[in-house]
Order: sequence, then C-alpha cells, then structure tokens
Amino acid sequence: MLKYLDKIVVNFAPLSPKSRSARAFMQQLITDGNRVSNPKCNVVINMSDAVPKPFVEAFYTNKATLKLDTETLTAAEIAKDVNRLSKRLQLEEDIAQSG
Repeated sequence: MLKYLDKIVVNFAPLSPKSRSARAFMQQLITDGNRVSNPKCNVVINMSDAVPKPFVEAFYTNKATLKLDTETLTAAEIAKDVNRLSKRLQLEEDIAQSG
C-alpha cells in the first residue's frame, strides 16, 4: 500500500464514532508489511478531539495528492481509493521496465 507514497496523513478524533473507518484504516496502514514495502514513506497520524472531520491525505511519488473525507467511507473503501493511483504507477513502472 505504501510503495508509491511519499507521505500519508490520517486525521481523526479517537473517540468519535465518525472516525471508525479512519481508525481501522490506520491499523491496516501501520502494519510491518506495509512499512517494509516503503520505509521512506512518512506516515503521520493526527489523533485529536479537535479534528472536526476525519480525513486521509495521500502524497504520491509522482507529486499527485489525494484527500478523502473518511466519515462516510469504510476502511476497505479508503484503502481501495489510496491503492487506485498506486496500481497505475506500478503499471507505468512495469511498462517502462519492459520496453
């Protein structure tokens, strides 16, 4: 998940029911397997009751950014959206290496 990311930021209020998907996504994000895939990726977790709406912001290696309002998404939907551009970058890399 982190291979093509320079930085990913997860913001949420830890006790808010609206933050359930952001908390679940964070747990998927900080696994050892993800960290090994790109140890240079800066993972920022902002947990504060002052966060009005939970969101995830991803900064990709090609300088593209993605900001998701996670209040209405599931953790799986967040991961799918974050991985969508990563898969495209993987395909571009594979094509460049084969040609």
